[in-house]
Amino acid sequence: MTDKQEALKKIIAEFKEKVSKQTAASKEPKNDPELRELRKQLKRAQRRLAKITKYSLEESVKRTQKRSDIISKLLSDMTKGAKKVQADPYVHSLRKKSKSLNKRLKKLNRLIEKQKKAAPPAPQTS
Repeated sequence: MTDKQEALKKIIAEFKEKVSKQTAASKEPKNDPELRELRKQLKRAQRRLAKITKYSLEESVKRTQKRSDIISKLLSDMTKGAKKVQADPYVHSLRKKSKSLNKRLKKLNRLIEKQKKAAPPAPQTS
């Protein structure tokens, strides 16, 4: 891991600790502005860490497939027995998201195939 990742992990751990302490001390954690700001900072740090973390192609495929499965399950639950599915904007956004995830999956699978073709064949021992 790089120094940036280590530093971000430390920052995230500190923010998690602060958020848990503040939540325990607060009477109304949802309406507390200081706690809200801490949660925002925590989410930002987590997003930064996710952005700089590099995954292998296989790991990326697994993660994307998992997200795609979750979205397709949501879509199937929402559209079951619904009369006018087209009128629901949430369904439309989920369909767009699943389309982009499917495109990403196809691209990653193409890259994996390309990688397999580029790799020399394993020596055969007889």
